[in-house]
Amino acid sequence: MNNLVSIIIPTYNRADLIIKTLESIRNQTYQHFECLIIDDGSNDSTEQIVQLFIDSDNRFEFFKRPSDTKKGPNTCRNYGFVKAKGNFIYFFDSDDFLKPHALETYIKGFQTDTDGVLAQVERVDRETGILQDINTIESNNLIEDYFTYKICYFVCGILWRKSFLDTQNELFDESIGNHDEWDFNLRMIYAQPKIIKIKQALVIYYQHNHSFKNEVRKGNDIEINSAFKARLKHLYLLIKLNPNNKIKYTNHLADFYIKTVRNKILFGQSNWFSYYKSSVYFKLKTFSFISIIKLSIGIVLLKFFGKGYSFFK
Repeated sequence: MNNLVSIIIPTYNRADLIIKTLESIRNQTYQHFECLIIDDGSNDSTEQIVQLFIDSDNRFEFFKRPSDTKKGPNTCRNYGFVKAKGNFIYFFDSDDFLKPHALETYIKGFQTDTDGVLAQVERVDRETGILQDINTIESNNLIEDYFTYKICYFVCGILWRKSFLDTQNELFDESIGNHDEWDFNLRMIYAQPKIIKIKQALVIYYQHNHSFKNEVRKGNDIEINSAFKARLKHLYLLIKLNPNNKIKYTNHLADFYIKTVRNKILFGQSNWFSYYKSSVYFKLKTFSFISIIKLSIGIVLLKFFGKGYSFFK
């Protein structure tokens, strides 16, 4: 059996971060891997730094995203998948850290009919080194809990059998930026893979000021609209699968718009009203009139008095 693990890393201007990531891979107790770094057009010294690893270890390879393809990490991941030679696929990011026994633990978790092995992930503040949380992966109602963020899978939390991914019509949606991993994992869940869960954190996911999650909090419209695009995509799919959950899923999306309104006002951005209209639209669909009144009061209190956070919950 080919137990080669193909680690696929998209990167863009990570010269100051990628060394620690690649060292964590090189120091694995499980050494039968290839590491494919797919560059998204960096203009710093990322390529030169990666070359140092390639010169000393031919398991590391550097590729540039083809110029005729769409820019973004999803295109890089899909391109890396095409280049991968292993029977196991591991999608990783260029600013994360793999614990020394991670790959060995993943591989040992596989059984004959296993499609993927899922482990927990530690989310750590890069600047302070403080552990923020460890994601929850257990659920008795997987699709609903994943959509509503009661549980969270990180793309770096799962080692996949390549033969399972080969059967999917699409891997990473190249039209989505923010929420791309969320979208990918949810579509894989729809395919009902046979997953082995490990209640152990094998990866450190570093949260930093320029992460996609913080860009949404800061009111970056490109990232916000990408997140809504992903959520709307799955909202309509899930309602079609189970109409009984329409109100629950729609309310959750409306609440996401409400949080965006709050963040827009906090960062002094004038286009908060368009998101307010969307939140009202979806709340009306669920007949949540009290929520609309609370939101409206909260906006007045926050804009003019700097108070009223509880009205956005």
